[in-house]
Amino acid sequence: MQKINRIFEGLESLSSGLDSVPGMVFLAVAAVCILLLVISAFLIPRLKWRERKKHAFQQGCVAAALVIYLVSVLGFMFLVRDPSQDYQIQVLPFVQLFSEGINLRLLIMEAAKIFLFVPVGILFVSCLHREERLVRALMFSFGISLLVEFLQYICKMGTFSTGDMVLNTLGGLLGAFLTIRWQHTAGKKTLGGILLRAAFGLSVMALIFGTAAFGTYHVLRTGGERDIRENVSSVDLHMESREGDKKLSEGSDYIWHNGKAYRYNDQVITLLCMGIDQAGEEIQKEKDVSGESGQADSIFLAVMDPVSRQLRVIAISRDTMTKIPAFDNKGNYLGENINHLGLAYAYGDGREKSCQYMVDAVSRLFYGIPINGYAAFSLETIGKLNDAVGGVTVTIPEGEDMTSADPQLKSGAAVTLTGDMAETFVRWRNTEEHGSNNMRIARQKQFLLSFFQQAAAAVQKDVSLPAGLYREFSSEMITDISLDKAVYLISEAAKMSFQEGNLTVLQGEAKTGKVYDEFYVDDDALYELILDTFYVEETDS
Repeated sequence: MQKINRIFEGLESLSSGLDSVPGMVFLAVAAVCILLLVISAFLIPRLKWRERKKHAFQQGCVAAALVIYLVSVLGFMFLVRDPSQDYQIQVLPFVQLFSEGINLRLLIMEAAKIFLFVPVGILFVSCLHREERLVRALMFSFGISLLVEFLQYICKMGTFSTGDMVLNTLGGLLGAFLTIRWQHTAGKKTLGGILLRAAFGLSVMALIFGTAAFGTYHVLRTGGERDIRENVSSVDLHMESREGDKKLSEGSDYIWHNGKAYRYNDQVITLLCMGIDQAGEEIQKEKDVSGESGQADSIFLAVMDPVSRQLRVIAISRDTMTKIPAFDNKGNYLGENINHLGLAYAYGDGREKSCQYMVDAVSRLFYGIPINGYAAFSLETIGKLNDAVGGVTVTIPEGEDMTSADPQLKSGAAVTLTGDMAETFVRWRNTEEHGSNNMRIARQKQFLLSFFQQAAAAVQKDVSLPAGLYREFSSEMITDISLDKAVYLISEAAKMSFQEGNLTVLQGEAKTGKVYDEFYVDDDALYELILDTFYVEETDS
């Protein structure tokens, strides 16, 4: 998993550095440069002009593409500089590689500096028809790189680095060399010529596709990072200092507790995940009868903190007694009442409206904490998710007899779940036994911990797995997490730590109700959990 983390760190370092550049700028620059080159290579030769005029126009198009690319490179390199960053001078090249050691994140960053100047060498050489073009390309690439570093020195921005000049120059030299060899072997059918042209073609294709892939990733990641911060709950944050904490100030953003000041951590991203008790893998929309849309059988809050790089999950019992909206069977709103949390889903349409009712109910239960997204899926998809990561190994809790549901699920046995066994392990409970839902939550906790570990190992073998799962199950989920949000969340989650202590079960007391079990949250424990998860202590206050 560490390799995956470093790859995402390297990609994010490149992408986050370009956050100040609008995604459409990349597309516009690429489109204009490609258009000029297409005109030069394919359109102008077909025109009925004199050869000298054609040649002049071709050179003009290539030169224009070179100028646009250089201006863009210079602009991007200065836009990505953080003005608040301490100015540094690195006379010795590659100091960071020696101090931190060679790792994937640094290698990605260094490789990007080479590839950034490959088009410079290609375009510059294409404008020349003289001897010593390789030397001229070397001097030109070095001169442009020196100009960038010199401007940084004058403006006192970023780092003046001789290592960057070396890498940029090598990139320009590589582009020039491949172009010259391509031109020298054009029309020749020798083995060397064919291999050189193939190498050049593959290099250009790799550069184009790599740039396109990174550009797509960058646009999706930055768009997802911006959009995921939106609060989809309609409930306002109403977390307040409790009586007995005297340090209260009207209008203050601080919460005081036990003599300490806390403020809401606006960096955290909170997602509501729900397993819906409906027949079939695809969640159906209910139009006719309110209260018949299925229930949220499994409820989890996933809390991601990009700063501390911690992923926390809070399991919430479906039997939690809290305020939810109530409707009659025709869908007429009756107000709010205290009822089972999982029923909030049933009163909606079985899809987006049901999810919104659940988001608001959970947010209200947690004192109005913002919720940034939701995902609801049928519990029948659990088996497919389990199999997609290679199966999850669990231990059947002692004293739980699940053999009536599946003969292999014997008390105390270690079992690698496959197919429907996973759904049974997560979903089954003995409804005749008091507090059986809490026992089920304990099994779900064990399954989630093992699932995350197995998923991490599976992703290390196949980095495309998360995207593949998103595409495969998007039609079976109800979610407001779009592709750009998913790209950002996956890139962040890959760098986060998730251990047993990061999965918390909401504390409270299970009671026998008139018809169904009821779970009453321990409000003091909930208050402490919210402060610990969603707030940061202000040590200087």
